[in-house]
Formats: sequence, structure tokens, C-alpha cells
Amino acid sequence: MKNNKKLLKKAAAAVLVSTLTVVSLPFSAFAYGEKEVQGDESKVADNTVEFQTWRDNVWWGGENASSDSGKIALTPGADESDLNFAWYSNDKGTPAVMIWKDGQKSEAAVVKGTATEISAENWQGSTYAASNKVCIEDYFEENTQYYYQYTDNYSENGNVEWSAEYSYKTGSSSSFSVILTGDPQIGASGSSSDYSAQDASTARDTYGWNKTVTTAMQIAPDAAFLLSAGDQINQSGATSSDDLKTRESEYAGYFYPEAFRSLPVASTIGNHDTAGVDYTNHFNNPNISDNLGATEAGSDYYFSYGDVLFISLNSNNRNQEEHRQLMNKAVESNPDAKWRVVIFHSDIYGSGEPHADTDAATNRIIFAPLMDEFDVDICLTGHDHTYSRSYMILDGNVIDYDLSSGTVTNPEGTLYITTGSGSGSKYYNLLKYTPYYIAERTNDTVPAFSTIEFTDDSLTLKNYDYNGNTYADSFTINKTSENASVEDVIADAEAKLADTTVEYTEESVDKLKTSLDSLKTIQAAYTTAEDKMIDDITENYGTDNDRIKGYGSIVNNEDKDVLADGSTANRLKQGESSLLDKTIYSQLQQGEVVADAVLPVVSAETLESAKTAVVNAIAGLTVKQDTAAPDSTTGGADGESSPDTGDSMTRIFIFASALVVSLGTVFVILRKREEENC
Repeated sequence: MKNNKKLLKKAAAAVLVSTLTVVSLPFSAFAYGEKEVQGDESKVADNTVEFQTWRDNVWWGGENASSDSGKIALTPGADESDLNFAWYSNDKGTPAVMIWKDGQKSEAAVVKGTATEISAENWQGSTYAASNKVCIEDYFEENTQYYYQYTDNYSENGNVEWSAEYSYKTGSSSSFSVILTGDPQIGASGSSSDYSAQDASTARDTYGWNKTVTTAMQIAPDAAFLLSAGDQINQSGATSSDDLKTRESEYAGYFYPEAFRSLPVASTIGNHDTAGVDYTNHFNNPNISDNLGATEAGSDYYFSYGDVLFISLNSNNRNQEEHRQLMNKAVESNPDAKWRVVIFHSDIYGSGEPHADTDAATNRIIFAPLMDEFDVDICLTGHDHTYSRSYMILDGNVIDYDLSSGTVTNPEGTLYITTGSGSGSKYYNLLKYTPYYIAERTNDTVPAFSTIEFTDDSLTLKNYDYNGNTYADSFTINKTSENASVEDVIADAEAKLADTTVEYTEESVDKLKTSLDSLKTIQAAYTTAEDKMIDDITENYGTDNDRIKGYGSIVNNEDKDVLADGSTANRLKQGESSLLDKTIYSQLQQGEVVADAVLPVVSAETLESAKTAVVNAIAGLTVKQDTAAPDSTTGGADGESSPDTGDSMTRIFIFASALVVSLGTVFVILRKREEENC
């Protein structure tokens, strides 16, 4: 079981920083493609025969696919044996799903659900009176083919009008893949025909999105589900009837891909989704009854699939305590999960120019500490419309592992991924400098997606564009049975020292205390001082005293960072947040990159050596012998030998301890980095 990381919040850490050893190690982020966005990349398909034929004959013509905002959508249930369904209907009745194994339709099960009255309409004139939801629990088995039909109005007396048959196939829950997309934002490409039945932007974005999903299914045909990192649609307003009609037309585009009749979608709420209840009406997410982290659109939720715990947070809500409660419930539901995956919309460690060091940095204050506290392996975000992969990050520090092989084993910290555009509807430029935490980034203007493959001992990220070409480097996190975090090791050592039922020799205890103190000193040095802005943001969220508005914007100019030209940046000024002081203002001053900046980079080698020293000292603890006991070489009175003294482990500890002690009182290495102008 993982122990939650409750990082020390010691003011003394700021003092320790002054004693740190500083070395120079320039490095840069690798990139597949960095370019200046010209603003017309989203419209490249307009002049192709393929797009025009599809638009005229399918989307606007024929069955007029653009008019269907009520398509059925599958979402994961609480675990791999469950599956949820949601769809719109023209009339309110008793919704139901009929499900059966391949070849066993005569034994089909019928599961009834609930219908919620709604009043929805799109630009094509389709109207809907009900949002239907059905949850099938404890039914699905691994590696099994199923089929289903659904109805808006089930009756026990027959005469039920069922839909066409659709398929759903389960795989292995111990080894599986998922698809990751971000920001399809249907409708964002913009056109003069917005707010009309023949909106060109919704058409072209749906076309790109469908091509992305289709290619993703060719790359990962057995994917268990799709993770969507938010901004399913573009229309952020939800007050006027025109806004609401536009949102439903854009949802028609989002749910258009035929793959979604068989592929569950685990979405998260983006800033363009959050204003309306239509998100909740279209998706049937599991574990939402506590309504934690909620906005009008919906709340946080979680589910498990095999040995992986997935947590979706609504980053439009800045109440950290509510998100903590949800994450605690999630962990309690699967405490022994080998992998913890969190997805939310805000790119708190991204590299896109509009957000990464402004509104997303505001959300960094709230969400980054939770990733550390709950020992999250990988955090998936969107919002940036550019792809980036971070180094392993712990409490704002890069843990400087050698990643040249594209793998890391038993790492400290969290890997942060920011997705590109899933549809091609909108692209952004990259920041003109490379943030110290970025290992790789690209804004190559082509729709893209990722796959994540999970096994018992590895997590592998792969990246593709919608043509199936490699979009960015692959990356793998490996875990072995020896995996233990700094927090785990410290807790184990402290438990040994506090145990009064066993008496160890003074020498072995002293060695453990010395190595433990060294490791805790390192931890204290890289730990961010208590961040007063966490309580400020959490307590004032949604009130008149909230200094933040929208999706992370700073309300008052006097709270903003002042740049060299006298203008302000949309981020909290230096001195307001200890995490931002560490993760932004160590690299930027007045908006300019600091030459020879001392950045929060921890030597992984030093940290692992100190951790190993404690592990060896624990193994080297020697049980104190009674002076009247027989000599250990001759065995006890009953013929059994005395306890192992652990001498071989002690020798290993002496070597490791000498190495650590030679590095001085504090062992965190902050490294200077030469930044690239992009």
C-alpha cells in the first residue's frame, strides 16, 4: 500500500537553501516540432475533396448527422465489471439497456435506469425532453464479447422499440491500454456561419475529431476506454438560448464518431464545458454522489480498472479541500492500486503561451500539492493545445533522473502530460522560453492523441498524430517490487525506531538515526515553505473576496506580476505564493529569463543514495543479545542459531553512509540551466 506523501512544510527549508551546493548542468527540452501558429491551421481540410464530400453528404446531407445531439455514450463504471450509458430522447419514458454475451441473446439481461427531464435543442431543430442513464453493475467479464440495445421507454408487457445492436468487448484488466485526447473543442475553429444549422466550424472540427478517434482505434483497437482531458465543446456561455443550441450542436460533433458506441469515454470538465448542465446530461460518470469539486457542469469522480486507479478532478473548482476529500475516497476504494492516474483540464506544468505560466500557474497552487500528497504517478491535462511532457516533479522540484533511454524505474515524483489538440480546432504558440520542468514539447499543428499502456510493472506513453505518425517520444515508467518512496522509507525507519517490542544494539540504531537524519535533511531542503495562497484561494473561492476569477485570472492589478516594460502578467506577483516563487520566479524576473538561474533541481543520484542508506540501515538493525545467551556460533539451547546480525548489510551501509556524509550537511543539488529561446 502506498503511503500518502505529507510533505514537510518547514520555514527552515528557506534557510537551508542558502547552504546548497550549486553546480552548472545545461540541458534542453527535445521537441518534435515547434512553430509559430498563423491562425489558419485549423482550416487546412476545407479545400479537400474528402472533407467536402463528408460535410455535404453526411454531416449536412443524407441523414443529417449534425442534427443528432442525443447519441448514446458509454462511460466507465466503478470498476471493470461495470459500464454506464447515457443518451438523449425526444420523450421521457423508462430507459433500459438490454445486454448479452456473444451468441446468448436469448439470455439477455435488461437493466432499467432513470430519465431526467430536460429541455434541449440544437440549431438543426432537434429537441430533447429527457436525459437517460443506465448503470450495469457486476456483469462484465474479462476478454468477452458483448452486444447491447437500448430503449427510451421500456415496458414489462412487451412492444418495446429497441435500438440497433451495438458491440462492446472487454479485455484484460491486468494488461490494457487507454487512449488519451485533449481539447477537441468542437466549434473553436471559428466561421462566419456560427450560430446556424450549417456552422462550418463545427463541421470541420467534427471531421478532424472523427479522424483522430478513428486512427486511435486503429492504433489501439483493444483500448479499454478513452480519456478526454476537457473542453469537449467550444461554446463556454450557457445563458442565452442561442448559446445552449450551439452547445448541443457541438456535442453532436463530439459524440459523432461511431467508435463511441463501443468505446467508453472518461471525460473531465474543461473551462469551456463548465457553465452548462449539458455535460452532466450527456455523461454518466461513476462515483459522483458526494458532488465534490462541483461546478454547474458536474463534479470530481473516480473509478478503477484492474490495478489502476483513475481520478478525474474538476479544475474549474478551486476548493482544494473538496478535491482532497474526493481523492481520499478514491484511494480508500482501491488502496493497493499499483498505479494512480489523475486527469484534469488545467495544464499546471505545461508549456503553451496563453496559459502555462499565467492562469494555469494559479491552478498549480491548488492542484500540484495534491499530486504529491497522494503519490500520483502520472497527471494528464489539456488546456494548452500544445503537447508537453515534464521531468519527474516532486513539490515543484525536477528529480533529475537520467531519462536518455526514455525510461525511469521507481521514480520519485509525478509525470505531467499536457495534450495537444484532439481535433485541430485551435492551436497555440509555445512559451518563448522552455520552463525548467519540461522534458519535451511540440506544437506541430496537426490533431494528435496518445495511448497509455499499463502492465503489472510498467506504464508506457506513446504519441501519434491523426495520420498515425509518431508525434512525440515514447516514455515508460517501470515499477519493481522494491519500489518505495522517500516518504515510505522515512515512515518505515521511524516505525522501527519507535518500536519498543524489540531492542536493537546501540551501534545499529545510531547508524539508522544518522542515515535517517541525512535523508530528512535532504527532504526538508527541497520542500516548499508553507504556501499561504492555498488557504486564501480555497477559503475565498466563489466569494466576493476571491482574488481569482474565471479559470485562474488575477482580479486586481496590484496582485499581478509587473514586467520590465511596466505591463502586467496574468499571474500572482512574487511573494504571494511560495510554490510560484519556486517554480516561476526562480526562472523569470519581470518576465525575462534569469541568466545563470538557480533552479529547483534535485540530484536523483544523491536522493537515491541517501534513501538506500536508510534502507540498508533498517536491514542492518541488530537485535541486542542477552549476555547470558549462548554464543551465536554454537546456537541456542534448542539448537537454533541466534538472529542474523546483518553484518553484510552493515558493511554496505558504511560505504553508502560515507558517500552521503561526504556530500555535506545538505545533499540537494540545484542546477543551473541554460534556457532555450523558442
